[in-house]
Amino acid sequence: MLETIVRNLDLLKGGEITENTKIDVLLPDTVDGTHVIDYTVSDCSELDLTLFDLADGDVDLSLRVHMKKGASCRVNIASICRDGKKKIFSVDTIHVEGNTFSRTKMAGINAGEGTLRFIGTSDVRNGAHGSDTRQDGRITNLSPGSRSEVSPVLLIKDDEVDASHGAAVGAYDPNAMYYLMSRGLTEAESRRLITIGSLIPVADAFYDDGIRKEAMDALEAVIL
Repeated sequence: MLETIVRNLDLLKGGEITENTKIDVLLPDTVDGTHVIDYTVSDCSELDLTLFDLADGDVDLSLRVHMKKGASCRVNIASICRDGKKKIFSVDTIHVEGNTFSRTKMAGINAGEGTLRFIGTSDVRNGAHGSDTRQDGRITNLSPGSRSEVSPVLLIKDDEVDASHGAAVGAYDPNAMYYLMSRGLTEAESRRLITIGSLIPVADAFYDDGIRKEAMDALEAVIL
């Protein structure tokens, strides 16, 4: 498997994936401009991309993945949006040919009166029999002034496919808060644990142990 670590979106060039590829992206600094990245995954190849965004600034990223016969892709994105910032993540998975597979998971924390949007499309083309696609997105709002959107779209032009999506936007789950506080945690401790916990699955998707630890350390520093 080809493994790559990226710390700057300008270095994420896209292109054709001809072998199984794992890309870890950690954005600890400011990100400038709009980024449009296109990948084509060749027959029976795999693309696994994990992006963890802690940038103190605006982000506008559009990722498009075209899959040929038997190809697959997994996209995991986590983002923290601070007060007054605007972050948009768009992920389109295009199933061009049959027996393709995609999973998109996006998790976010809107920590103030900023804008955080998770959008994207699962596009299954006519003739892409046996394809399997799912999108999941969740944003936790920490402020009444948080502006958040999770909008997955399914464009299905073939009958013999599995396609689904899930979306959630809101404040802390009161049941989770009650459970943690009933176990002796304070309200602040419970909120912090839920906040960090919502992004841990994305950090766990990193293949590199050093990047995973760096992401978790940066996340805890932001939440403190």
